[in-house]
Amino acid sequence: MHRFEPAPNLLLVGGPKTGTTSLMHWLREHEQIFHPWPNESQFLIAGAAEFPTSPIHPKGTAILAPYADLSNYNKENYVMDKSAFHLYSTRALSSIKDQMPEAKVIITLRDPIDIMLSMHQEHRKRLIDYTLTQDEMIDYCREAGFVIDENNPQTYSFMRFPQLKQPVLEWVEKLGDRVRIIPINSLKAAPIQTLNEILEWLGVEKFSDDINLSKQNESGMINSARWAQFVRKPPTILASLIKILIPTQKLRKAILDPIRSPAFKPKPYRRPELSEDVRKELETVFSEELEFQKNLSKYIDSKLIIDKSR
Repeated sequence: MHRFEPAPNLLLVGGPKTGTTSLMHWLREHEQIFHPWPNESQFLIAGAAEFPTSPIHPKGTAILAPYADLSNYNKENYVMDKSAFHLYSTRALSSIKDQMPEAKVIITLRDPIDIMLSMHQEHRKRLIDYTLTQDEMIDYCREAGFVIDENNPQTYSFMRFPQLKQPVLEWVEKLGDRVRIIPINSLKAAPIQTLNEILEWLGVEKFSDDINLSKQNESGMINSARWAQFVRKPPTILASLIKILIPTQKLRKAILDPIRSPAFKPKPYRRPELSEDVRKELETVFSEELEFQKNLSKYIDSKLIIDKSR
């Protein structure tokens, strides 16, 4: 069992594909913000998954939090976590409310259709065994009635994750001033101003105007070349032979990772444009969510919203 203290007190809880990765990278450049994981941890939902997290990871799949490296922790004011599925977890919200009273929470928003399509592209980029095209994914959702069904992993992440209204309002109701809501357009249009308002809320020094901010986790597609497919999933007999010839996992990683890594590197990709009819169909499906984000201050105290895009 791995324990560490202090517990994270700056939480980027999602949603997925809403700019959380870039925001995480930018914030961890601050001298008073420490981030102990390479990327996401999902530490508050570790265990049996409450809901599907991808088309090939159904409800009940084991989620294991990665090791938190505290070797460089130097008593920074904030220990940050980025876990984009926490937003949809009643377990995570309950833990933050009851066991983490000092934690501050950032929720980022994005157009629901963009989230749906970006989630599809992310699955195609990361999951070797997921091969549905964008049109096929939309067909699956259409055949399922465009409903959120936690027992249908093929459609869940495309229907649940874009719909932010219900979880956002619930987190704001339970946590109040401990939450800040940030539309992704604010991160795109005015990243430094947005960051500095976050830092002012956290009570730490602001960034200088000349800080270099690079985008992270941009779009791409898994390499479909035959050589790349072979390297990613070599024949069983070859994999067994390699284990005999190179008996330790550490040595195999040292020798084979430089050879295998190009096969896992996403290739640049531009996702297909939606037809006018399909876009109108999805606008109808997500009409409540679109209205919520368009009129955010009608639902949430404007003091809790950071939006520098207007």
